Amino acid sequence: MDPAHAFRIVFPRDRAPEPRDGGNPLLREALETTELQRYAHRLWHTLHDRIRFLLELPASRRWLEVTLTAEYASGEEVTLVEAETVALPHRLTARELEVLTLVAAGHSNPTIAEALFTSPRTVSTQVETIRGKLGAISRTAAGVQAFQNGWLKLPMPVPAEMLGTLSISGLVDRAGRPPAAAGSPETAPSSPKPLRPVRLGLAYPAGGPAGADGAQSLRGAQLAIDEINSRGGIRGRSIEAVAVDADVYDPDGISATFAELRSRDVDAVLMSYVFDEQTAFEEAARIGVPVLHTMTSKRHLEAVGADPERFRTVFQCAPPESNYGPGLVRFLDLLDSQGTGGGRPRTVRFVETTADGGQIADAETLQLLEQHGWETRGVEALVADPESIERLTERILADPSTVLVVTEFLPSVLASLLLALRAAACRSVIYTIYTPSVPEFLAEMGEAAEGVVWATVSGTYSDPYGSEFRRAYAERYGDSPGLSQAGLAYDMVHVMAAAWQQSTDPSEVSGTVAALRSTRYRGVNGSYSFVSGLQSTIAYPEETNDPSLGNAQLIFQVQEGEHRCLGPAPYGDGEFRWPASCEAGDS
Repeated sequence: MDPAHAFRIVFPRDRAPEPRDGGNPLLREALETTELQRYAHRLWHTLHDRIRFLLELPASRRWLEVTLTAEYASGEEVTLVEAETVALPHRLTARELEVLTLVAAGHSNPTIAEALFTSPRTVSTQVETIRGKLGAISRTAAGVQAFQNGWLKLPMPVPAEMLGTLSISGLVDRAGRPPAAAGSPETAPSSPKPLRPVRLGLAYPAGGPAGADGAQSLRGAQLAIDEINSRGGIRGRSIEAVAVDADVYDPDGISATFAELRSRDVDAVLMSYVFDEQTAFEEAARIGVPVLHTMTSKRHLEAVGADPERFRTVFQCAPPESNYGPGLVRFLDLLDSQGTGGGRPRTVRFVETTADGGQIADAETLQLLEQHGWETRGVEALVADPESIERLTERILADPSTVLVVTEFLPSVLASLLLALRAAACRSVIYTIYTPSVPEFLAEMGEAAEGVVWATVSGTYSDPYGSEFRRAYAERYGDSPGLSQAGLAYDMVHVMAAAWQQSTDPSEVSGTVAALRSTRYRGVNGSYSFVSGLQSTIAYPEETNDPSLGNAQLIFQVQEGEHRCLGPAPYGDGEFRWPASCEAGDS
């Protein structure tokens, strides 16, 4: 920082800072002409650990952007004061900044006019001018911008009660003057300020068809939270898990889930997949805190690309499902490279869920199959009722393909179709996505799962990182984790914690979002970074040829009741085996 335009100083909670040489004219002016030292001491009397505001220097007519942070240094309570000279945002005037501060506090035009000794008409004009300068669609939106960005003025010519719940209200007394510093003759010392835990919302289904996945996610997240808290948490603050039973099945349920999260005052949200992505993205953008999800959604990329400001807080922690098609072709190339085709026709048939984000057979995949010499026999929807599954089984058996690709996220639904096919001696290689990662799948399928091939764009590795996670999970919960969501949730907590550590204050959304965008984290499910501009991780080897930069799309086969990874290198630990029902050479 240029000392003429910025300074950084530590104030002990109950006394003046150490003697200074006075070499920084900006610091000297702030201490001599403003109440900055009182504000720094008063921070420990508020409910906040970090407060930002714009401070007017009356002597030089300059403005400081000030950040006060409550910290512990060598066991002592201190306030870190960071300041930099700035121009008022969006060419606001000092008076407009006062009006904006009171708008952010929730006051009407007449109330603001009375407090500032002017007319309601003048305030109305000022509010419209402020909206225009900020590009805000409403006065409420302008107030939210002010709150989120620290565009709050001090001192204010109003009593503290008019500042309502704004963070700066605790820095001044009822007359608008900063209260006396702790330990001064004007006030008795108070008890140490407890640092509020960082509240992390965990929005996972506790029951229903996706309940097993929800339990996996919740366990993985809690394991990571406990590890981080045991190491001191986030700058001395523990992470508090705020678990919400998420209804992932319909729009009203998704909206109700986010309403509950808002009421619990969370600092960020982790969630898995839902069955109405559009509603989820709308609610995630509206909640106003970082939301990390695992929906593998092309719609996420489209939403962020079309309106990056609106969806700036929404991050996808798994590559999109558009990578499943190229992954399938990679598996078919693997069959060719092993020379195990045995004269079988090069045919593929698709059976796909009707849920958002579960379709592989798009135009790009079909074209890619054709280029690799594979014929598509058909694409059908999977309807989850016994009669429909029976008719579907008959159609599959009437026109069998060498590879049958089935996409369905719910283990019970997928198992019902595959068990019917096994009972009817289907001779196709079964290739599916994601769902066998849930332990419930093998439990429902039993020996009939043998030979099933499946892929996931985010799976838990069997390298030292993944092995250590599985060991810790088994010790904690008494059974093994699945191969996707448990590791994903574990990694997402660490990604979120790293961003909080970098941004200083978890309640400061802009800094946390900026930290997330610069994330570089190697977890148990691969590497996480959001540098593409679409706030989504990328797939290896489909979107990058560097395994250190993305999440590997792992391809597994069930062999003797265990999941063996067929690739990609360097993560494979087994080779493909033709299922007994369709031995190589069988035509």
